[in-house]
Amino acid sequence: MKKLISSLLFFSTLSINAQYCLFFDFKTDEPEMVVSTISAAMNTDWAKNIEATKSLFAYLPNGTTESTHSIQFCFPNEEAFENAFISYEKSLDAKLLLDGKLSEYSIEVSQSINMPVWYNGEDWAEDNVFVIYQMDVSNPGKYLKEFKSFSQKMAKKLGYEKNSYGLAIPIIGKNSGFSHFAWFGSPDIKTALSNSKKSLTDPLFAEFTEKVSEIRKVVNTVMSVRVMDF
Repeated sequence: MKKLISSLLFFSTLSINAQYCLFFDFKTDEPEMVVSTISAAMNTDWAKNIEATKSLFAYLPNGTTESTHSIQFCFPNEEAFENAFISYEKSLDAKLLLDGKLSEYSIEVSQSINMPVWYNGEDWAEDNVFVIYQMDVSNPGKYLKEFKSFSQKMAKKLGYEKNSYGLAIPIIGKNSGFSHFAWFGSPDIKTALSNSKKSLTDPLFAEFTEKVSEIRKVVNTVMSVRVMDF
């Protein structure tokens, strides 16, 4: 966490209407101890007072990434992000748990601040399972245009217009393997699998793939399952 404090300087250049989701991805063989430690950290005064959603996700499966889990904080604006990290540095209890005890049960894989470029749905916190496509995109403008058109048509066809789906970019702490990721939210695993199967075999998907084949390379796919909110 403390590694990202210096990145706060970057936020003076970003739109005040943006939202930011901070991902701490890690690997663990002791998920029960991780849950216990994170739960304790989220019960500190620091966590209770920050302006952010706080969630733990499991990658089931995790594709080619080493990560098995992800702690995610989503902030409504730059001020909320800055206040959270300034106050974190002053919270001995939170630092001891997240910088100290958590490392006894997990190995950090990556940290990143992510910003949605475009998305459908008022709140992705309503979905519990996300199918995520991590991609390397060479023409972001064209890809966004095609993705927007395809995803809206597919959502209407399969009946998940009210679910969250969209396109995001890591803006700080970027993973070298991908420039963008798309997500499709569902209420549960069976719905996520069913919608994925229907989408991948639909003519709309074939048409979309042909249009973006020269500007997009899929690097990894994961299923992210909400373990708990704090």
